[in-house]
Amino acid sequence: MSAAPTLADWDLTPFFTDVVAPDFATFRAQLDRDAAALRARAEALAPVAADRDGWAALLVDLEDLGARLRHVTAYLSCRTSADAADQAAAGALSGLDPVRVDLDKTLVAVRAAFAAAPAAAFTALLGDARLAGAGYYLDRIRQRAAWSMEPALEGLAADLAPTALRAWGRLYDQLSGTLRFSLAVPGRAPVEHPVAMTRTLLDDADPAVRKAALAGSGAAWKGVADVTAACLNAISGTRLTLYKRRGVGHFLDPALFDAGIERATLDAMLGAVRARQDVARRYLREKAQRLGLPRLGFQDLGAPLPRPDAARVSWDDGTRRVRDAFGAAYPALRDLAERAFTRRWIDWSPRAGKRPGGFCTSSPLLGESRVFMTYHGALGDVQTLAHELGHAFHNWVMRDLRLWARSYPMTLAETASTFAEEVVLDATLASPDTSAADRLTILDTRLSDAAVFLLNIPMRFDFEHKVYEERAAGELSVDRFVALMLDAQRANYGDALAADQLDPWFWASKLHFYITDVSFYNFPYTFGYLFSRGIVARFRAEGASFLPRYEALLRATGSAGAEDVAKDTLGIDLRDRTFWDGAIDLIASDLARYQQA
Repeated sequence: MSAAPTLADWDLTPFFTDVVAPDFATFRAQLDRDAAALRARAEALAPVAADRDGWAALLVDLEDLGARLRHVTAYLSCRTSADAADQAAAGALSGLDPVRVDLDKTLVAVRAAFAAAPAAAFTALLGDARLAGAGYYLDRIRQRAAWSMEPALEGLAADLAPTALRAWGRLYDQLSGTLRFSLAVPGRAPVEHPVAMTRTLLDDADPAVRKAALAGSGAAWKGVADVTAACLNAISGTRLTLYKRRGVGHFLDPALFDAGIERATLDAMLGAVRARQDVARRYLREKAQRLGLPRLGFQDLGAPLPRPDAARVSWDDGTRRVRDAFGAAYPALRDLAERAFTRRWIDWSPRAGKRPGGFCTSSPLLGESRVFMTYHGALGDVQTLAHELGHAFHNWVMRDLRLWARSYPMTLAETASTFAEEVVLDATLASPDTSAADRLTILDTRLSDAAVFLLNIPMRFDFEHKVYEERAAGELSVDRFVALMLDAQRANYGDALAADQLDPWFWASKLHFYITDVSFYNFPYTFGYLFSRGIVARFRAEGASFLPRYEALLRATGSAGAEDVAKDTLGIDLRDRTFWDGAIDLIASDLARYQQA
């Protein structure tokens, strides 16, 4: 088995010495034993009303088990991201499935007990001192219990998940991880690339490369479309079957529950987005002119502006910029960044075998985060560094809370990251050392992000919504998936894209449609982006006096729904379109500056 990656920049030894070391083996063996024992205890306990003390003790142990599972999962995810060939870590990660099954079955017993408990008995349980601060999390378990089958069937569903629903997701992951395509740029010899390189190639300055990348990767996905269609049919079909048996009223309800928002809030946000999409479309038309194109094609959405003189930003200079911007605006954020740099929380250097993308993960046992990214020296890489450190700051300010009070939904997960990113961008725009070309690049990056959240994410939502509507009547063909994807692209991008340069295979290439743990992995991104922009506007208006309320908001994200968090800390009504329109106004302001630059 392979040893720990020696070229990674970060220090993972606070987690474990190594995947093959005794400390890891001991931890894993104990986790297996405790997961099985906890499941047995949960299934044997008397009702809540008859054994409140037993249930309180079990819940404390359940939380501890979840913390340990998150700790080891974070470690293994870091290992497999830093080195895609790390088979020891990959095997250990898949080896956690039995623990997850035991945990799922424990939760089946907990939900059943909560559903059967009289209101007074449940309230008394929440009043136990050992569960202080966990009330919101436990109440959500009780609410979720309303969507449960009888315990035996829920247990069967948990048993089947690794070889049924999750298996389709793994099949897609295996396919996407090995699929390759030919980049055939006119006048050059074709070059083979993994499909994971598509995103990078679509950011190339050469329009011929971008066009060839979309065409080549599209041809590769077309070649496996029968398999991806089978995966998407199976994932959506399995969910719909379980929803029906569990009494779920609408296929959006579980996604809204997971996101911690109400349907009225989603409707208000999407209503504002639909009404203001032309802000993003006007940007795309303006960008086409700057690129010398009559209309952008789908392959041009991430194209950089022409910049023959674009300077690279060294890692040392990039970290200095982040430190300076954080320090001037928010010293506590700078302190966290300094801790991340000096204690080696970040794997940033480019190297072979490193997976693409970026993330921030954390260990509830250590109270530390780890940031994964690949830094090439572009201005966007400085932005990414700030973004991921924002996630680390969110984790940091919550580190003293119990695990269940730190479990915030995806809708609120981008608050601190976007805030930190905007702090650095604002500082760069305001700096006299920033060239006019760099200012234009920053505005273009901001508006490109806005176009994703106002156009691309709603496109994904519309596509997935139609898939679930039609899947209820039977399987969809490859041609039908293509048609629904193109319909969604036309509806959201309008005439901002060339009609003959869309991406019919986006549905096959986008991992988010194949994630088995959560459905509608799309609208929370737009929510988080606009919510965060609104928070940044408050900070710009109020300055340092806003920061204590901002930290109170971050600390509350795991203890209440998004509507209550916003209302209690900032006095905002998320069900009212006014807030969302205000956030989009900021994008319109950026567009005005971009058009004048």
